[in-house]
Amino acid sequence: MKILLAFCFALLLFSGCQPRQVLTYEEGLQRCNNILKEKQKANPNGFFMSTPDCVVGAQIPDFEAVTLDGNQISREKLKGKPSILNFWFTSCAPCVAEIPGFNAMVDTFGDQVNYVAIGRDDKAEVQEFLSHTPWKFQQITDGASLMKEPFKVQWGFPTTFLLNKDAEIILAISGGKTDGTAATAIQEKLVPEIKKALK
Repeated sequence: MKILLAFCFALLLFSGCQPRQVLTYEEGLQRCNNILKEKQKANPNGFFMSTPDCVVGAQIPDFEAVTLDGNQISREKLKGKPSILNFWFTSCAPCVAEIPGFNAMVDTFGDQVNYVAIGRDDKAEVQEFLSHTPWKFQQITDGASLMKEPFKVQWGFPTTFLLNKDAEIILAISGGKTDGTAATAIQEKLVPEIKKALK
């Protein structure tokens, strides 16, 4: 009987029941760089850009910021719920075109999800923008320094991360449409993954 129990324990141990390894954000960025180098090595005359999906599986970097409403935001404060992090700026046409889609997600999921927009523009510019384009996300302004460090956003704008309840990136996308289909397109990408993350 003891031999059988030991065999079952060893089988469990080697069958993938070990804790999943979570990458740090720096490790995710290193993976992005490695993928880019491999593409360039395979085709030295080609031009390649990194896409943010290479950071999927990494935990976001630790950071601290204050929203327009005075709320403290950090990696730890985002834990416990799925989160949408969107990096944007006011004169970015695809950033602005997605906003109705993001507002629809807030209407759908309510307080089950954290919604945070990190904007490159200063407080006055964002407040002016929001006065005519309502956006239901918590807004972090003057975010250029956060984009540069620790997030090192290098994929263009908008860049959006969907995080699980442990602040790990489960979906990362950049770019977008500039027409009326942008809102639907962002919902089609995020909504099914939000539903999975809420289970």
